Amino acid sequence: MTTIIASMSVSAQQSANIVFIGNSITYGALHQQREQTAPPTQCARWLSQQDDIDTVYYRNCGRSGRTTYHFLPNKDDVVPAGDKTYFGDVVSKTRELVKAHPALPLLFSIMLGTNDTVERLHNKHTSPDDYAKNLCVIIDSLLTLWPDAHVVLNKPTWYYPDYHTKGGSVASKKSLKLIGDYYKMFSRVVDRCKPGHVHVGDSEAYSYFEQHWRTDIFEEKDARGKSYWLHPNEQGARRLAEYWGKALLPVLKSMPAVNPLKGKKIGFLGDSYVKNHREPVENTWHYKFAKKYGMEYYNYGRNGNCIALDLKQWGTGMYKRYKEMRADLDYVVVIAGHNDASGNRIDSIGIDTFKERLRILCEGLIEKYPDARLFFFTPWSCKDFVGSTRQQVVDAMLEVCGSYGIPVFDAARRSNIFATSEQFRKKYFQGGKGTDTAHLNARGHDRFLPVAESFILQYVEQ
Repeated sequence: MTTIIASMSVSAQQSANIVFIGNSITYGALHQQREQTAPPTQCARWLSQQDDIDTVYYRNCGRSGRTTYHFLPNKDDVVPAGDKTYFGDVVSKTRELVKAHPALPLLFSIMLGTNDTVERLHNKHTSPDDYAKNLCVIIDSLLTLWPDAHVVLNKPTWYYPDYHTKGGSVASKKSLKLIGDYYKMFSRVVDRCKPGHVHVGDSEAYSYFEQHWRTDIFEEKDARGKSYWLHPNEQGARRLAEYWGKALLPVLKSMPAVNPLKGKKIGFLGDSYVKNHREPVENTWHYKFAKKYGMEYYNYGRNGNCIALDLKQWGTGMYKRYKEMRADLDYVVVIAGHNDASGNRIDSIGIDTFKERLRILCEGLIEKYPDARLFFFTPWSCKDFVGSTRQQVVDAMLEVCGSYGIPVFDAARRSNIFATSEQFRKKYFQGGKGTDTAHLNARGHDRFLPVAESFILQYVEQ
């Protein structure tokens, strides 16, 4: 098995994975149906409704009462000492999201700082310098794990600057002023972190809630029984979600678009065409195709192997051997038929038997891989092709596979490989002497790659 990481290709519509990091406001505190109305949920919904945006998958990593310290990767750095770090929770949820949708770009949306501003029993408020330092540590740690990800920093929202929590924390006008001081540190964070991957996001929601706190923020009672306003209600969460979405949208659109093949498993079943005879498999067009699109590559080539014949020297035919392939392939490509057409093999079993066993292979692949994309490639042309057993095999593959709706590439008639030319074979086939009529060398594989690539990609859903 060979696993390759490659860059993404361009697609008309963009989808994304987004992880929201924050405190109780991000979490959706006090919402009766938090899963439906918390800001991350409504932000993902808003983004999915915008032009050129398809599906947004997300995770809500909001944690009530937590500061920037609580998301540091090293537990010993969390203040007050001994508190739990939630960085591991962010990593776990992000991995879960990326595993489910590996082809999509990843963004982190962060809004932290509200709890950093208040005076606590065991620690004073977070200074602007420490706030910036903490954000840098969090961001650097995330981008070390996901180097292609982007991070958007949103200014904490306005709150009523006079409340005492039951836990002993005190918010004052001085506390509220710190939000503005924190926001001024965003430019420092952007400059300090990975260039081009960290962005200043929303700053307008603060003013909105400062003006609409009576309608868009829950009224609560503090430890003194006094009213205060901190957590956006369902209506306020919708407005906050839009502000976040407007900040995320240009970043999302600027990121590389979806590569639907990245992370997918592709298996190639065949003979020495697939095994690549005497040269490294890394020279083949199919290996290079998988590498280009970031796919997991599996080679099931066997020299001398046939589709429909079991041969003592060359092994069980592919109409049975497909059962040995791993069961979780997303793409299956069969490149075969050359050996079936060699010598008097077709005459020995008859073209009808060949067709019947090819049907067994097609039906077996369909049953084993109901969700996979299946493809067949015929052998090259040969001398005196018309009326030959090679033509019988090629036409049988087109007929039988086509009857199941399986795309077949007619490499004998449609490729840019001129296997009947000795001068061509000297240049593009193995050995360099022009005697090999089957196996491409590295240069030949490079020549055929764009042809095969174009054929496969037309059946890939973007």
